[in-house]
Amino acid sequence: MLAALAQAKLAFDAGNMPIGAVIVHNGTIIAVGRNAIDHPANDTHHAELSAIQSVAPFLATHKRQCTIYTTLEPCMMCLGAIINVGIQSLVTGAADPLVGAIDLLAFSDYYRHKGNALQLVSGFMAEESQALLNAYVRKTGFRAHLSTQSAVASSSPSVFTPASLSNSLKFQRPSTK
Repeated sequence: MLAALAQAKLAFDAGNMPIGAVIVHNGTIIAVGRNAIDHPANDTHHAELSAIQSVAPFLATHKRQCTIYTTLEPCMMCLGAIINVGIQSLVTGAADPLVGAIDLLAFSDYYRHKGNALQLVSGFMAEESQALLNAYVRKTGFRAHLSTQSAVASSSPSVFTPASLSNSLKFQRPSTK
């Protein structure tokens, strides 16, 4: 996670929202990524996607063998990519109460099935991740929802699976009638 935090700091220094990601295989960092949605303006240049795209051929031949560390809970786009490329474990720092998508896994039959093998650890080094987000909000005034203390996950990391999410959340699909 320290390497992901270093990437987040580089993103912050470049004027971007401070999110960093690293992909690890057998204890070795094989990819790094940092957020670049503000400079240059590209709403899809997320840290997780940047890291994934830089080693996509490797990930295709090493399914369920890599871990991605990211300083902020991934959005729906990034979480879908993490699952679809077959990453084994996801370790997140700060929670994202507005855009974070981990809780949505329980509501998608496809991702619940495909993501069932994904091991999730949330809240790892959340305070360090949150400190960078707070500095970004203070500096830019953007994305104020990320500066609240409610965005910090519990001080001890939580481990859960999509199945446990499904069991703990009550969801009823809206009627189509």
